[in-house]
Amino acid sequence: MLKRLSDIFSNFFGSLFGGKKKDLPSASHDKVPGLMEDSSDVPVDTIETINVMEVNIPVADNDPGPFADPDKEAAIETEPSTDPTPEPEPPIDPTPPSTGTDTSEPTTPPPPAHTPRFLWCLDNGHGKLQAGKRSPKWEEDDQEKQFFEYEFNRDVVERIKKELTKKGVKFFDVVPDYLEVGSFLKERVDRANKRESDLPKLFVSVHSNAGPAAVGKWVSSSIKGAETWFAKNSKKGKKMAAIFQKHILDQTGFKDRKLKSTQIKNLYVLVKTVMPAILTENGFYNNKAEVLELMKDSVRQKVADAHIAAIMEIEKNGL
Repeated sequence: MLKRLSDIFSNFFGSLFGGKKKDLPSASHDKVPGLMEDSSDVPVDTIETINVMEVNIPVADNDPGPFADPDKEAAIETEPSTDPTPEPEPPIDPTPPSTGTDTSEPTTPPPPAHTPRFLWCLDNGHGKLQAGKRSPKWEEDDQEKQFFEYEFNRDVVERIKKELTKKGVKFFDVVPDYLEVGSFLKERVDRANKRESDLPKLFVSVHSNAGPAAVGKWVSSSIKGAETWFAKNSKKGKKMAAIFQKHILDQTGFKDRKLKSTQIKNLYVLVKTVMPAILTENGFYNNKAEVLELMKDSVRQKVADAHIAAIMEIEKNGL
């Protein structure tokens, strides 16, 4: 904000005295009054918090609601042969082999392939061109370091995509062109809403959090942990949030900041998507101790594994 004000005054006085104009970053075209981009924008006094244990998470074979795929169990069973005249098996020679012994392992049939139940719209949150959304700078090994949220979010999503591909789960990468965009709020939501799918869609936006601190300063070490957001009136969103938060805590050991929602200053991607949606906040990028953890490959993999485990639980049990 201070930099933008400085640029504005610089351009103003420059125009008065014949100085060269400096190009200003274009204002975001998709900001909507009353709607926030991520949790750090939400006024604290409007936030409602609940515990994971307060949410009734469905179990296998429980009624998963209107998003159930009733043909799932039948679809993964081996289809009977439609050939009325199967080829006869060759006769078995009753004479045992004259030499040696059979040391071959019995053949184990491969497990049935996963039948996708949902299309997962994976949103990495933010783009490279977006201002802010980065840590203060610090020195390490005689090098200047800085954490960029867009890079962390995209790295985690890429890890999720890689594993879901192996498992046969359907997904849609909402913002593959993250290097060329900023906040991209409206377009991200429009892409997910307009994506055609023969399966019901679910939306997951991956983020890292920021606590209140002056520009370029770290927050208190007590401000840390993970939280998961859902739209206030979305029952399925609440269930999704509980499942994801449970797995994030189990995998990472982050402090539990619980499930969060708001009715006054809602998050754009949660209320503008036409499908159940959540937003995960994985650690704080302006907490020095946590950002050092979030830079580690092993921690990023744990965050990704948590999201994958939550996705697979919902794939199995529904919502």
